[in-house]
Amino acid sequence: MQMKIYLQFGLILLMVISFCSCNKATPAGFWVNFKPSLLTKSIGDQGPYGGHRAIDWKTRTENTFTASEILQYATLNGWQLVDSMECLPNDVKDWFYLSEPIFPLSSSGFSSKPPANASFRYFPRWLVADFKIYGFKTGWVAIEPGSGKLLEENGFVLLNKIGTEMSVYHLWGE
Repeated sequence: MQMKIYLQFGLILLMVISFCSCNKATPAGFWVNFKPSLLTKSIGDQGPYGGHRAIDWKTRTENTFTASEILQYATLNGWQLVDSMECLPNDVKDWFYLSEPIFPLSSSGFSSKPPANASFRYFPRWLVADFKIYGFKTGWVAIEPGSGKLLEENGFVLLNKIGTEMSVYHLWGE
């Protein structure tokens, strides 16, 4: 009888530890621990079929956020860098949905020339321009409805040129 109680307690303890883990239990959850005192916004939702997350940081001190530190943190948490690109004001002039600035990420992937998509409402863009986008494979996938196409590059970090602002965007599931 005592052995059964110990096994049940051990199982419950293991479930609690797994549930509270920020790394894989909540996609992109580890990012809220990155310079938490500078975090300004964290929005997201996850359900049984997928979810989304958008996080923003700001400071007045230049070079507080550096590419090398961000890439190291992402890698340590299982995100694999795929690509990067510079964005200037002209590059983001069409990145709006319902007159609000957005980061154009949907289940079809990131699009630098985005067609209107209701998924964009989940990804407000806080950085104005002169930033770099880093695209990552996150270990999670997004699935394009109807086609079944798997999207592995579904995590993005935006870093402004002077290192005072950064944002993270992640989409997973169907």
